[in-house]
Amino acid sequence: MHAEKLKKIAEQFAQFRAAYPVTRRKGGADARRAFVQAIQLVPYAVMLHSLEQHKKSSQWRDPRFIPSMLTWLRDEMWIQVLPEPAPARLSVGDEARRLASLSPQEQLRRLGVKR
Repeated sequence: MHAEKLKKIAEQFAQFRAAYPVTRRKGGADARRAFVQAIQLVPYAVMLHSLEQHKKSSQWRDPRFIPSMLTWLRDEMWIQVLPEPAPARLSVGDEARRLASLSPQEQLRRLGVKR
């Protein structure tokens, strides 16, 4: 490989590794080789975007269910279609503050009060 291309791949791998959850950055040289193979299949930007989506997924909220970096690369997990994350629920206090910021007419409308 050309020296510039090798440097670019090394930089991309460093960025990818830094973006991966710290506790699951396993694989070392094997992960680097898997990364080089992976970017031959998919653009780096697509892979990085997919990683960010996985990090937001409900499965990855529990570190026990986050695959190692090597597994994520070898199993081509960037192609997985993930369900949309559920919207964050507001606490009762947050909802009350949001409602209080509305006009009195809008508060009544949102509470279902009909005149």
